Amino acid sequence: MTPLAISPPRSTPEPDISSIPQDAATVPNSDTPQALTVCIYVNKQANLGPYLDRKKVQQLPEHFGPERPSAALQQAVQACIDCAIQQKVVFSLIRQGYGGEMVSVSASFEGKQHLQNLLVVNSIGYVLRFLKKLCRSLLCDNLFSNQPFQPYSAVTDSPEGYENTRMEAGRLRDHLELKVSQSWRNDCLFLGAVLCVIGSHTGSSVGPFQREAVSLFELFSLWL
Repeated sequence: MTPLAISPPRSTPEPDISSIPQDAATVPNSDTPQALTVCIYVNKQANLGPYLDRKKVQQLPEHFGPERPSAALQQAVQACIDCAIQQKVVFSLIRQGYGGEMVSVSASFEGKQHLQNLLVVNSIGYVLRFLKKLCRSLLCDNLFSNQPFQPYSAVTDSPEGYENTRMEAGRLRDHLELKVSQSWRNDCLFLGAVLCVIGSHTGSSVGPFQREAVSLFELFSLWL
């Protein structure tokens, strides 16, 4: 009996999976638009005007965000209220939003919690314009920006730093005034000498020229 021929095993072909839909959770969709975000930086060196407390501003974070524009706006406006010397005054300067979705900021005064609505927007330009107008009302322009500010000096911004800076500025002013005073005094004396020489050569009386020089010196002394 002739034995049957054994054929070699065939390799199983790989299945075609090109037409099988894949899980959207595992395959990122590059066509999905990214959410718009903004970072609002705080200028702690700004002139804060009469309504904000500098010590409280120094305790704020360096920036708010990155967040959606409406969230960053809410945090920045709430920071102005929280840093207010009188929350009622700052709260009254915030423009009320109308229509559409809202977010709220709050203030405490007169023994109550007060809420103010801000319009939810998806525009960085709107957020920057809103904060610019608010800062103008607070008399503290350039407090917020979507670009980083130069780092501030904690020593200069401390109460001791301000006092030292003020004293140093006073000493510098006194020194400059002394230098200017001495310079003008020397100029007046030189002018008096020149007038005396002119008077002697022209035969005129020396007295009027001397009196003119002295008058100039006295006038400058009163101006100082």
